Amino acid sequence: MYKNILYSFLFTITIIFFSFLYIINKNVPKNFFKIALSVDKKYLFLSIFLAFLFYTFDNLRTFIISRSIGVKYSFLYGYVIALINSFGATVTPFYVGGELLPFYTLKRVNGQIYQIMSIITLKGFSGIFFYIIFLPFTIHSILTNPHKAKEIISLFLLILFITVILFTLWQLIFKKGLKFLSKETLRTIKYTLFKYFVICKVFLKEKKKVFLVILMCSLFMYSSLLFTGIFLVKTFNESASIREVFLAQLPLIYAIFMSPTPGGSGIGEIGALSVFDTFISADSIGVFVILWRIISQYLGAFIGGVLFFILIFKDIRTKND
Repeated sequence: MYKNILYSFLFTITIIFFSFLYIINKNVPKNFFKIALSVDKKYLFLSIFLAFLFYTFDNLRTFIISRSIGVKYSFLYGYVIALINSFGATVTPFYVGGELLPFYTLKRVNGQIYQIMSIITLKGFSGIFFYIIFLPFTIHSILTNPHKAKEIISLFLLILFITVILFTLWQLIFKKGLKFLSKETLRTIKYTLFKYFVICKVFLKEKKKVFLVILMCSLFMYSSLLFTGIFLVKTFNESASIREVFLAQLPLIYAIFMSPTPGGSGIGEIGALSVFDTFISADSIGVFVILWRIISQYLGAFIGGVLFFILIFKDIRTKND
């Protein structure tokens, strides 16, 4: 698993490098640093603070679910889990790493496989809540700005097509034989799945109030992400309408989280050029997009990656001792 994550990390860095290079060549002026230093520091701070709240609400919902099913750890360690999840999601296609790395971080605090599976599932349910609630607003945004929506959708389909082609070529070149599971392994999987379904059923039946709190945490979490973009727009254009920026971001957020590329890289950078150019001047749009992607995703993912490798080395050293 660790080798695959390393390969994915290098692949993600490559995509981010070329995306930023495209933005720099096309949209970043010569006075890049002058523009970056002249922005409104108040709104920039608020944007960074909202990004912190995003991880706080992510931490909070995981913490509540974990405590409810008997997995205990400190709230501070919860930030480690949230940031490492962000790292995993950012360096893997379709954000799958954000669902896989909890098996490592929660196993470290004595979480059982079926408990971790339950935590991931319940987090997933709560996350879907945001997309259901804001789907009508997203459709409204698409119908209001069909030209911008068309650009995002076209970009998404292009990236999806390229990804399918590359994945097919990878499978043809590096095809491996199938490995059959032993009866003992199948028996263990069956038992784990049974306990997993029991926990999810009991949780949803007996802890409805807790689940409602989790849903609210997810709503506040994704709203924090959207307001990260709003305050960053305000950093460059204080007169920008909060409502308009909020609605304009929705199709892009959906596209990023549905993107086959690691962490929505590529579509996040190029798509943002189209979405935010209504609010940001041509001279500043390149600076804005780079800052937006760094603050809203790459900064947290970078910190999570550092924490992940620190834990890996720490566990290896402990095991050797």
